Amino acid sequence: MASGIVSAERIDAVEIELQGTLDRGTTPVAAWDKAIADRLVKQGVLTRFQAREMLAGRRRFRLGQYTVLDEIGRGGMGQVFLAEHALMGRTVAVKVLPRSRSTPEYEAAFRREIRMLASLDHENLVRALDAGYDAKVYYLVTEFVPGFDLRRQVHRYGPLDAPAAGAVMTQAARGLAYAHDHGVVHRDVKPGNLLVTQDGRVKVLDLGLAGSEFDPETQQAGRVVGTMDYMAPEQIRAPESAGPAADVYALGCTLYFALAGQPPFPGGSRKEKAQRHLGEQPVPLPQLVPSVDPGIARLVEAMMRKDPADRIASAREVIDRLRPWTPATPVPMSRSPVTAGRAPGAEPDRGSSAERRAPALDLLGGRDRSGGRDNGSGPPPLPDAQPSRIVVRTRGRKRKTSGPDLTDGWPLWSVATVPLAAGGSVWILTLIVQVAARDWFGQSLGPIASPLLLGVGAGLLAALGQAVAGLLANSGR
Repeated sequence: MASGIVSAERIDAVEIELQGTLDRGTTPVAAWDKAIADRLVKQGVLTRFQAREMLAGRRRFRLGQYTVLDEIGRGGMGQVFLAEHALMGRTVAVKVLPRSRSTPEYEAAFRREIRMLASLDHENLVRALDAGYDAKVYYLVTEFVPGFDLRRQVHRYGPLDAPAAGAVMTQAARGLAYAHDHGVVHRDVKPGNLLVTQDGRVKVLDLGLAGSEFDPETQQAGRVVGTMDYMAPEQIRAPESAGPAADVYALGCTLYFALAGQPPFPGGSRKEKAQRHLGEQPVPLPQLVPSVDPGIARLVEAMMRKDPADRIASAREVIDRLRPWTPATPVPMSRSPVTAGRAPGAEPDRGSSAERRAPALDLLGGRDRSGGRDNGSGPPPLPDAQPSRIVVRTRGRKRKTSGPDLTDGWPLWSVATVPLAAGGSVWILTLIVQVAARDWFGQSLGPIASPLLLGVGAGLLAALGQAVAGLLANSGR
């Protein structure tokens, strides 16, 4: 249990406390360690994430000056942790490039993301604060934004009305317009990449797939990157040519999702989604949401036109066109749950997976748990020392027995007829044999042969009766 965040003295003190309730000598090691971890969590020394990782064999929770507190999501270029600066006590988000992706290509892309974010500073973009290289991994430190991404917000609390959607999209468009002015195209605008706080403030995140219009290294011909539910036709055809207009199209798809609760083309494979983006029109918003303002529905159509030349030209024009539905201040987000799940047929949003609890990657040392036995739920259950027993039912009640009861589920009279029938059959068989012997040999079998034959016949028929009874009892269950 020893680690850089828990002293040996603290662990010794907890062990002394536990000895009053647990016997150290008879308690299994895994159960003892879990008891220590639970006590440290209760005392506020460890977070639940740290305790779970320590039980799995992980020992390091530091990256430079940052202590990892929890896992908050995974993006296209890495895993994101909640962390705290050791000296300043400031809570931040730390994005780490996993060792499994530490190839020259991914490392170069991660370094480009670090430099790109460092050059951008806007209230509607997640700000970069620090970066470094420690424990053989690159990491990027950004501001921590409390709240949900738009995908989770809509799935949990329902679609947005026009004012709330206008407020969210206007802020996102402001961040994108600033990035476009600096030559940066996001290329993966989607609900999962828009962080929304409860008071309605919006931050665009995950520029890991972003490309600079001035950097040829980010223009890789033929490589389709992004999420197909929100991808512009020109980005599908020629990924290297995607410009600001592709972000406008994706923002239009995102606005469609915010109002309707589903992407424009739900269902199907990635290939089928791509074909629909290239050649089909989505279901008009008024058919899905009869109460939607016709004006904002027409705006969505203008943002999603197939030809970039016919589409709204820029993010700044989107801001202007959204003014009729954009309040002067951000609109607080609803926190009244609705019964909703992932939109039907929507491509899983891999850019924001904080909802699902997955094993942490081996980023800071220790063993990789991604393929191990422990899945973060604590030590495996202790084996049952008692012999297994078969559970059967008797007239709706459960009971335990050491073996199957052949009479279970059948009336007593139906089973009792089996030996009676067997006895009658033996008596008839004896008469038949006696008659046959008199006809064949001209005399009876005598006093010895008859009982022997009677016994053999009775044994065979009794076995047959037992087998029949077993079949009847089993078929009755």
